[in-house]
Formats: sequence, structure tokens, C-alpha cells
Amino acid sequence: MRTVKLFRRRNAVHFDTGHAGDDQLLAQLSQMSDLTAPRHWVHYLYFADEAAARGAAAVVAAAGWELQNVAESAAGGPEWVVIAERHGAVTSPEAVREARRFFDGIARQWAGGDYDGWEASA
Repeated sequence: MRTVKLFRRRNAVHFDTGHAGDDQLLAQLSQMSDLTAPRHWVHYLYFADEAAARGAAAVVAAAGWELQNVAESAAGGPEWVVIAERHGAVTSPEAVREARRFFDGIARQWAGGDYDGWEASA
């Protein structure tokens, strides 16, 4: 008697974007869907004060990212959060690498800046 597997596990894919967390997120996304499919992509930046957050948000918006939010952190801390997004984005390893460079660079330009990473829809 021959058995047939109803669910097949996809082979794990490994990525090398230069950031272990990004590689893990890409591996998870690739298990759920095709990485070339457009998706909603969201990035999180934190700054020490409102002036830094608004300055960074202006640069992010000028680069073509939509601003989902610029506000005091919901965690109750003194920092401000900037949430940038794109709809219909393709999260290829190259795009992820470039986004990390861009957002890390933005965070370094202002006092207390920190790029906290990204998430994407499956």
C-alpha cells in the first residue's frame, strides 16, 4: 500500500541580506508565499524627540514611503515612533537589504534614532 502525503513541507530557503533578523523574516515569508508577490511592507523607527521624528519622517516621505504614523511611542516612553509603509512592495532580498541601509541611515541622522525593523503581510 502506498501512502500519499497531503501536506508537503517546503524546503527551507536561506538568505544572506547581511542581517540575521531580515534573513529569518524572509525565510518565514518564503515558506508562506512567493517573495515576488506584492505585499504590504511596514518599517519602524524610533527617535528621542518630536523634532527628530518629524525630520526623519520628511526624508522617508520624500523617498516615496507612505507615513502610517508619527507619534509619541505607545509604550509610554519618551521616544517618538515613525511608521513607514508601502503597499504592493516586493520583499526580495535585494529590496530588504536596500531598505535596511536606508532606514538605518535615517536613524543615524537624528539624535536617539533607532531602526527597529520591519514586517510584511504574507
